[in-house]
Amino acid sequence: MTKKDSNKGRVVQETFQNSSDECSGSNLKWGSLMGVALPATLISISTLTVLCQVPTAVASEQNIEEVQVLGTRIKRKSQSASSTPLENFDQTSLSDNGVKDIRDLVELMPMNSGAQNNSDNLTQNYTAGTNNINLRGLGVSSTLILLNGRRQVLSAVQTDNGASFVDTASLIPTLAIDTVEILKDGASAIYGSDAVAGVVNFKTRDDFEGAEIQVEHRHRTSNGSQDDTNVDFVVGGNFQDTGHFLLAASHLKRTSLVAQEVDWLIPTDGTSGYGNPGSFIVPSTGLSVADPDCEQNGGFLNTTSTGGTLCLFDFGPQVTFVPEEQRMQGFARANWQWSDTTSYWSEIGYSRNKISREVSPSFPVLNTPVLPVDNPANTFGEDVFFLGRPYGNGQPTEENFYDHSTFRFGIGIVGQISESIDWELSYVTAQNDAILNPRDVIADNFQAALHGLGGVKCAGTTPNVNGCKYFDVSADPGDSAFTDSELRDFIIGDYIGNVESELQTIDMVVTGNEWFYIGGHPAGFALGLHYREESLTAVYDSITQQDGWAFLIGNPNFKAESDVYSLFGEVLLPLHDNLELNIALRYEDYGSKVGSTTDPKLSLLWFVSPDVSLRSSIGTSFRAPSAFQTQGVQTRFVNITDFDGSTTFAGDRTVGGENLDPETSTAYNLGLSWKMSDNWDLNIDYWNFSFDDVLTKTNAQSIVTADPFDPRVERTSAGTISIVRTSFINANAIDTDGIDVSVKGHYETGTGLWLPGFDATYVLWRPHAAAAGKFRFKLELGAPWSQCFSKICQQL
Repeated sequence: MTKKDSNKGRVVQETFQNSSDECSGSNLKWGSLMGVALPATLISISTLTVLCQVPTAVASEQNIEEVQVLGTRIKRKSQSASSTPLENFDQTSLSDNGVKDIRDLVELMPMNSGAQNNSDNLTQNYTAGTNNINLRGLGVSSTLILLNGRRQVLSAVQTDNGASFVDTASLIPTLAIDTVEILKDGASAIYGSDAVAGVVNFKTRDDFEGAEIQVEHRHRTSNGSQDDTNVDFVVGGNFQDTGHFLLAASHLKRTSLVAQEVDWLIPTDGTSGYGNPGSFIVPSTGLSVADPDCEQNGGFLNTTSTGGTLCLFDFGPQVTFVPEEQRMQGFARANWQWSDTTSYWSEIGYSRNKISREVSPSFPVLNTPVLPVDNPANTFGEDVFFLGRPYGNGQPTEENFYDHSTFRFGIGIVGQISESIDWELSYVTAQNDAILNPRDVIADNFQAALHGLGGVKCAGTTPNVNGCKYFDVSADPGDSAFTDSELRDFIIGDYIGNVESELQTIDMVVTGNEWFYIGGHPAGFALGLHYREESLTAVYDSITQQDGWAFLIGNPNFKAESDVYSLFGEVLLPLHDNLELNIALRYEDYGSKVGSTTDPKLSLLWFVSPDVSLRSSIGTSFRAPSAFQTQGVQTRFVNITDFDGSTTFAGDRTVGGENLDPETSTAYNLGLSWKMSDNWDLNIDYWNFSFDDVLTKTNAQSIVTADPFDPRVERTSAGTISIVRTSFINANAIDTDGIDVSVKGHYETGTGLWLPGFDATYVLWRPHAAAAGKFRFKLELGAPWSQCFSKICQQL
């Protein structure tokens, strides 16, 4: 473990001394050999091997340079010397907490709330397999994600509410991470748009030497069978005396878990008014009538408020709790010193995640097709409308596929103008591609099959001849209507979407730590330029473009673009021996579509005593409408309750608007750092966020409730809801505040080094107050325990 003492300018290294007969001179570091993680039904087995030089107990002194700390462009030291609230997780703490995936880290962060990292068929239509971070619960778009201090491309897919985010699952292998820095404060004045709730910066292990390989297997022992196998590898070292390289790779294989494997799931966990057996709307009476064999064939009979009946379908057992994943990541970074005053860096990364998810045997047919009087299922003596799906109870599940790939390349030059003034120029380009391949009912083909013109070999226009077949929606689950592969291949098709998100950034920053002196103390500054170009392109198959799907409906092609220019500055002023003021200001121009914005931030740090420091900050932040919110189109499906009390799925289509205003906020923070004793440290912060012009979308259910026949509500010929057209808007204000508490201990005993810790966040004001916290406990073994484990290592 390496520990920097910023007050004394020391580096203290604490290692264990191994004798020649202990692990043959190699230092083998092992993670938990056997442990219980998550629920008691999940067993985790992991090994961690580190190959490096023979360690020695060293307590050396040397001068250390100030480093870049998140929250300022001016080089700083630590949290106690920072005027903004910070949280850090280094590689050691990630390993000690069993973090093998960035999603695991998100679950440890009490300041995170509402991140969408678990699969949900109804709220993550196209984002399965992606991860994100949601600081303060203010939305996944309100947290800025950085890799080595620079932006990452947004995911090509959006959440169901139209929010854009960075997919952290595609960032870098976990073993390549040196530190995860979390700024729990608005920082648009320093980092620009999206830093409304805070910033999370992933820093790589740029000084790592040696090699590590980590293998973990997790197995679910009850309530279903589900496995995770994760392999991580990293190697780093020096080259040509002036350079350093880092290579890392990882592979995750995850099997699926479906709700029907979990024995405590109640039978009607999720129901739909569109099933098979289905229901029929009879025009002569205007009432819905459930299939007479509804309950016999596995449906649930329900009476509507208008006196009709519906056959409900329980899709709950077919909901995927954990999708199947095959994820591969690779990352490489190199740094080298060109001269005494100039150095270069370059990095490249690639990630691909292939996901499959089981869903219902078929999706509902929302356009209520006509069941003609000559269809074998029609017993009403007139044409009726079918309310259901072609495949339901007793039929095998369908499978949807998604493929996400991410590429990133960056290069930069760092130089010195003088001993106290540095400059840096960097360029980053990144791309995220998503292939979307759910399977759905082709509306026209299903209607043709109801008329007796179904089947891939159907020729002519005469029903039930020349390879043409009727689809009998009232047949028993084992009858040929449901087992006929020609009918199924005719009715069910592949929805194909190819969505691509691209990013290019250019940054130029000049920083100085001794600009001038105030009372003998140096003032610092930072000045920079930033250019960012983002685009989002979506191309769909012809059926999708023509709204030809019975449930997913469709989506038009679109292309959205944005260009951003910004200028920012920051100064650090030492007002007294123990008091300093930081002032930051940023101007960003989004062009004529969005406009421009200027945001300031002030922060103050007061060293009350050598053991106590107080910090405060206040600033404005903004989040410009994303390219998707201004120019994109999103069609999703939602449960909507109609005026007659019936609840069914319907399409929710949202079209971007170019007249949106940026979302703005004012945030302030008051904090305390206190070294209570030689063994205990306390950090406590009160934070407050106030938002205006919040970017959101209109609610489909609210539109129907206010006026069931609003022009934005499109209905089928049977009168059921087909599509509700919604839009992105600037909504009302949001106010939220809370308290963060962090307590960390440090005890050295004869049995080892004990590091107890507690982190918690309590939200003070929301519709309902909420709290989140975690207890972290760490033990590093010392003599004589370390010698015992060394001998075990030798035997292994």
